[in-house]
Amino acid sequence: GSLLLPRLSPAATVIRNNPAKTLAALKSRVAGTVVERGDPTYEPWRRSMIWQYRKFRRYPDVIVQAETEADVVEAVNFARHNQLKITTRSGGHSWSGCYLRNEGVLVDVSRLQKIEVDTRTGIAVVEAGVIGRGLSEYLRPHGLAFPTAHCGMVPLSGFLLGGGLGLNSGAWGGMSVFNIVELDVVTAEGELLHVNENRNPDLFWAARGAGPGLFFTVTRFYLRCHPLPRAISTDYYTFHYSDMLQVVEMVEEVGPSLDPNLEVLTVVVPTPPDLAAQCKGDQCGRVVVMTAITFADTLAQAKQMLAPIENHPTSKQALTVLKNRSTPMEVLYQDNEGPFPQRRARADNIYTDNILDSAGVLSKHMLTSPSDGNTPVILWRGDLTFPDAACSTTGLFYLAGYAQWDHAEDDHANQDWLKNFYDEMQPFASGFYINEFDRETRSAMTSACFAPENWEKLNQLRRQYDPEGVYHDFLSV
Repeated sequence: GSLLLPRLSPAATVIRNNPAKTLAALKSRVAGTVVERGDPTYEPWRRSMIWQYRKFRRYPDVIVQAETEADVVEAVNFARHNQLKITTRSGGHSWSGCYLRNEGVLVDVSRLQKIEVDTRTGIAVVEAGVIGRGLSEYLRPHGLAFPTAHCGMVPLSGFLLGGGLGLNSGAWGGMSVFNIVELDVVTAEGELLHVNENRNPDLFWAARGAGPGLFFTVTRFYLRCHPLPRAISTDYYTFHYSDMLQVVEMVEEVGPSLDPNLEVLTVVVPTPPDLAAQCKGDQCGRVVVMTAITFADTLAQAKQMLAPIENHPTSKQALTVLKNRSTPMEVLYQDNEGPFPQRRARADNIYTDNILDSAGVLSKHMLTSPSDGNTPVILWRGDLTFPDAACSTTGLFYLAGYAQWDHAEDDHANQDWLKNFYDEMQPFASGFYINEFDRETRSAMTSACFAPENWEKLNQLRRQYDPEGVYHDFLSV
């Protein structure tokens, strides 16, 4: 389609041959904002780059908020000329704040907001600052959908480039990243390139999964969209905390027979007040909620998809069941954003094929959780195979832990709790998901976010395409 023609500006070559050598020159040449360390506005700007209340103590020399693609090219060439390292930020939703580094240039692409869609091909052209909710709202009138992050305010860029465990991603690509068909990128050399399977295939391979370890900046995505299901609905089963292992065992049993357009998540949450009286055992403070989201076109189709869960004996043990709640994309976003208000936060995860032992560890550690906001999530993934790309780790289940609390004096207690919890999970891990991996505590294990040969290839490509190390490597704390 016409939208797939690269829209690369010839100005990029001019900028590359004549980079802004000084900060004053950079400021005069970009349409966006340049803030340097020492400016009175620097610290408010730096803090605003971080979505959560834990404000990482890392301080870039310069923050460039690009208004245009040419601004990104200017910032990269300025950094390279001045031997300053680069990181890129889209919306600052990294749990570890990996875009914030000491020294160097932080290139903020959050204001690159254009979206277009070719309804004939279902390809959307999306600039790097667009958030998931923004794309979904744009696509809805065209009858299209995309597997964005589960929280609508998460920007597409970092989410996709790190793989993207998105809404219905099991059916829509396996991981959301595999819906990227082409990209426009600014390289470490300051070149603007169009990238796909055939043009610059090495960069395409890296873009599909290297995430915070990428050695170039993406300015534009060309994304394969999917027909918007007409009857997205959710069933909720609430169980006693003590039933957790039976619930995950049920999911493991029925999982292989489930339609890929059915997403099954199991979470542990504080017991709602109306259920407190029914609760039994030593863990009355929490309940296990299994949600089954059907991305279906009719309620009859949804009912058919849900039958293996509905007919399983464990489902009959639920304290409460809510069926057929209509949950279009916007409702799913609201449901997922509700439990994640702005607090102090950390995350960690494993992929695993051994869910019973993993859930046993989870069940034990939740008893000592220092905050009621600490939320584990178990997602059925199934047996997926991926195209050849940097994104390469998976397991039958994904088990994430989101720690959330309010006060700085509780940082250590929550950090230690999350670390001990995931230390004990390691024997059961088949790999990790880079986007929700605790890169502050576990940076020495970053390689396990990739299959071994993919990790080797990624490092080899970095040496080849960014030999001077213009881009920061993975965060190591």
